[in-house]
Amino acid sequence: MQLTQASLARMATTIDSAALLTYRAAWQRDQGEPVTREAAMAKYVATEGAQEVIDAALQLVGRPGRQVRRSRGAACTAEIRAVTHLRRRRPEVQQLIIARELLRDARATSTPPSISNA
Repeated sequence: MQLTQASLARMATTIDSAALLTYRAAWQRDQGEPVTREAAMAKYVATEGAQEVIDAALQLVGRPGRQVRRSRGAACTAEIRAVTHLRRRRPEVQQLIIARELLRDARATSTPPSISNA
């Protein structure tokens, strides 16, 4: 029972973190700020998190002692297969966008050391 509860807590936290990143990106967009990094972070966390939640849900449903009606299980599996195509999209692209934006921000805020003619 505790393992099931821990799994549910992880799934809820994963879903909520993706939602919060999405809301932050949307809020920044509404403020007229650039959102390239924030949107990439939201997309990355949501896509990776969706796969984690799907995997965890399948493990919970598929555990010994749990029975799912055949028709409901087949429908659930078909829906899950439709969603898992998200995983095939390269998360590395989002990681590259995030890193590029972080490096751009770091360069913009750092000042080169001054050379004095002493």
